[in-house]
Amino acid sequence: MTYHDKVMEAVSLCSNGDAEAWSYLSIICRVSRIIDDLVDEPEKVSKEDKYKLAQLLLVDLPNNTFFTRHKASLLPHHVTSLNAWIDSNDWMEKDKTRKTYALVIRDQLTELGLLVAFLTGGNEHMRSISLQVRDLFLKEEFNYGDV
Repeated sequence: MTYHDKVMEAVSLCSNGDAEAWSYLSIICRVSRIIDDLVDEPEKVSKEDKYKLAQLLLVDLPNNTFFTRHKASLLPHHVTSLNAWIDSNDWMEKDKTRKTYALVIRDQLTELGLLVAFLTGGNEHMRSISLQVRDLFLKEEFNYGDV
């Protein structure tokens, strides 16, 4: 199963059959991928992807009914996920211990997905898929290079 397949499986599980929740999580995943590429390999991001990023952030996300209905719950998690992602990128340049934690804290978007699961199906749905979603992104080993 490719990483993209795992992401789409998680999106399907978390959205619980809610088309707008699925669309919201798909937007977040696409935005995250493009931004990560812009940070890691900016020369490989096409002009079309940059325009797509603008479309997703300026039009599609604010127009998504799931996001607008649950904005008060979702936006704080956007803030903390972005903060964790920035910290994670900074810690990847540090010692082995910080690299290990960096690989854990960068997975905050998994928590956002599980929040969507809660919002679409309550605690019972969230708990029924939580470990299945986490297993999709479980890292068996960490490669630290020279550190």
